[in-house]
Amino acid sequence: MGTTHLEDLPSHLLVEILSRVGDSADLASCRLASRTFLSLSRLVTSVSVSFHSASPVPFKSRVRNLASLLSASPLSLSLSTERGRVAPDADSDEDDGFWFDDADDLHLMSVDFLSSWLPLVCERLAELSVADYWFQSCFRRSDALSLISVLCNKLLKLEVRNAWLSVNGLKPMLRLTSLTLQFIRLDDEDLEKINECFPHLQFLSLIGVGGLKKPHVCLSHLETFVWSVSDTPKSIAIHAPHLTELRLSCIEPKFFSLETPHLSLLDLMIERPSGDIKLGHFQDLETLRFRSWDYPKLFKVLNGVHTVKTLELNVPYGEVPAKLESRVVMISDFVELFCGLEELQLFGLARYFIHSGDEDVKVCLKRLVIEVEVSDFYDFKTISEVLKMCMPCEVVLMFSADDPPTAIKKEIIDKYAQTFPEFRWNEMVGMVCN
Repeated sequence: MGTTHLEDLPSHLLVEILSRVGDSADLASCRLASRTFLSLSRLVTSVSVSFHSASPVPFKSRVRNLASLLSASPLSLSLSTERGRVAPDADSDEDDGFWFDDADDLHLMSVDFLSSWLPLVCERLAELSVADYWFQSCFRRSDALSLISVLCNKLLKLEVRNAWLSVNGLKPMLRLTSLTLQFIRLDDEDLEKINECFPHLQFLSLIGVGGLKKPHVCLSHLETFVWSVSDTPKSIAIHAPHLTELRLSCIEPKFFSLETPHLSLLDLMIERPSGDIKLGHFQDLETLRFRSWDYPKLFKVLNGVHTVKTLELNVPYGEVPAKLESRVVMISDFVELFCGLEELQLFGLARYFIHSGDEDVKVCLKRLVIEVEVSDFYDFKTISEVLKMCMPCEVVLMFSADDPPTAIKKEIIDKYAQTFPEFRWNEMVGMVCN
């Protein structure tokens, strides 16, 4: 039987293999291996260019050379400097003392640089990801978004990291369905241009985006939204009628409004919900995750949560407020609000917010998950108080990162099982670290 060489495979399989190589340096090595690979490498559908300090060819030159060789359709292209530390929050002062680089050899969102190669691939570009070098980009405002919106009419997915972006001249990109901005200083304080020029977004991720004052997201096609908001914006509003998944964290907004009736998952952190909070009505909400120091405030503004099956309560990082006892949730109100609840997960100090009040009222669950902290290893009072509020169900004890040895875990679980034999204790799951 004759030997089969890799080059004997059908061309479309070889193109698929080369597309999975990923890194442009490895792809270049493949091109040198044979004429077949050299020819087919032009047809790859996905390639990434990463900064390597040992490379003799300047990074920007490598990008330009690669762009001149590609002819595939559609194309996914990723550029990353992979150098220096990640950019700080664009609204913070953490950059004090940072070393800023006056050079521009790694400033990837430079309009001059993009103009030198983007026209060669723009008609075939379906996905573009650019991770700029923060020390060169943070003090250079770029009109790159405008250039991309003019040239890349077929772009479906755009990711930009570590840059200062202007929205001047930004044109509508009607095919774009996914946008990720991470560690960005954005000159769009109300997100008006984002709403106007990316109307068909289905996925949006805004992580560490500074320059915002009163952001209002209004996107009728949005389905998934991830948003980490700094402490600067005091007004936050989201209008997204088809949004099904929202993960949002903020500090202390004075105004907070959600118009998202079809959410199925809401992961919300509002550390100090002291202002005007409007959460709207939820028709399809099944999973609710809260992280806050003031659950009563949030529970009072909840509407339409009878569909919630899984509820997770946690607390923010940092120091515990001095008067936790002033922010308690009575179990009777809890039962009435979450009448369809099946699983309750309590992490951190969240259990201290729930007090029994009426001993005749109990929560009927299928599963109760409780994080066991170091202080609770031999002090059973706190968790016992939670168990007394519940009808018999499955109980899972989750141990924190500073968990005890297996023998002590078993001792803890056995102790609870003896005290509360009516509950179903899952030792195997209970020993999993959270």
